[in-house]
Amino acid sequence: MTHRSEVAGIDTDAGSRLATSQAVRELAYSQCVSAVRIQPDPITTPLAVTHALLARGHDGPVIGAQFEHRGVRVRIDLLEPHEAGWQIVEMKSSTKAKPEHEAALATKLWVARGAGVAITGVTIRHIDREFVLDQPHGHVGLFADVDLTSRLFEAVANRETIAAVALEAMAGPEPDVPMGDQCTKPFPCAFAGYCEKDHPTGPKWPVTLLPRGAGKRFLAEGIEDLTLIDPAALSSDMHRRIHGATVTGVTDHDPMGAAAAMAPWTYPRIWLDFETVSDAIPIWRGCAPYDQVPFQFVADVETANGVVERRDFLALDGADPRRSCAEALAALPDKGAVIAWNASFERGVIQRLAASFPDLAPTLQNLADRVVDLLPVTRDHWYHRDQRGSWSIKAVLPTIAPHLDYGALEVKDGGNAVEAYRAAVADDCTTARRAALASALRIYCGRDVEAMRIVAAKLVQTDVHPG
Repeated sequence: MTHRSEVAGIDTDAGSRLATSQAVRELAYSQCVSAVRIQPDPITTPLAVTHALLARGHDGPVIGAQFEHRGVRVRIDLLEPHEAGWQIVEMKSSTKAKPEHEAALATKLWVARGAGVAITGVTIRHIDREFVLDQPHGHVGLFADVDLTSRLFEAVANRETIAAVALEAMAGPEPDVPMGDQCTKPFPCAFAGYCEKDHPTGPKWPVTLLPRGAGKRFLAEGIEDLTLIDPAALSSDMHRRIHGATVTGVTDHDPMGAAAAMAPWTYPRIWLDFETVSDAIPIWRGCAPYDQVPFQFVADVETANGVVERRDFLALDGADPRRSCAEALAALPDKGAVIAWNASFERGVIQRLAASFPDLAPTLQNLADRVVDLLPVTRDHWYHRDQRGSWSIKAVLPTIAPHLDYGALEVKDGGNAVEAYRAAVADDCTTARRAALASALRIYCGRDVEAMRIVAAKLVQTDVHPG
């Protein structure tokens, strides 16, 4: 950040994303065995080192080359010999090239060319989602290249104008620009909180609470307040329900409909929630990049007469948890509905385990086939205006059981759960700290399962208070 870094917000996920990007880059670099890495020394800068290296006629790959042109300095992940010149290769931890990657690369191409470097190719080197690790540390083939040469050679034409505008903005006073989509796309802006201090507060119930961007239509018509919309202008039953509950303050609740939707869910009912970890660089045999690997589940097994038995699994030893998790899942009852929130996730986790362990596949597939989803039942039969357009479990639960507060927990959400897992399996984690993290994880995952049972019970309750 060039200006006012002290007012930038804190991105709690930035460290994790940066660590992932750096790990991916280092792995890609390690596969370029003959590459020279540009390193600053006490006297010279990376820019000077790069120019000196190329001036000596170096003709091999270069890591971290830097160039400058008209006040814009860029760092290039990898510069490779290519035809009669050089190819710019940018390493990305994503599984495909994205528009924002291309925009940044166009600037790097313009600068390198302006610095007198013959660039004949431009490539994104990204994670290949189809890669599967077949042996420890066997990551050859993890990356795939996308050749953007022809497209970016055309896009570079307007870079000088864009760079000049950017440099002028950086040199000038703080810009007076209304907040808009640019504050969140392609990335959330760190200064959004700072800008909001002078931003009009807006209505308590903005039209943007309507899901799936439906509020944009009304904003275009100059209507910002959801309560001022004519219900006849709303095109879906969901939007009318949200509007009605918001205007009246009366919960939209259909217990008979909810009961009918859940009537086919046979007993013993298994209320199931997973916590998973995913890695850009797979570490366990048989895993692909970003596979969701379960390290924990909680399952409440409920009989028809209301007796609940808790089953759980948690692996914090750092070893591949999949086999142990699969065996624990296979020990669950072989009949009855398996209830989850946004159930496609839980079903997918079970099905991937079934594919990994053929001896357990019939049992696990039977479990996956019995998975049902509480989310659409809730969405169709319950809305409280304090959900503010969301049907996440953490939005619904406070409208039903406000005493079950996630904010009071050490592990508050899925991101925290992954952080706790990584801390627990780290080499420097003490026995006492690992035990504390295990307890926090069990409480959090158990809270998710308890929340589902409480929400389901409330959905079919006929004497719900209207507020």
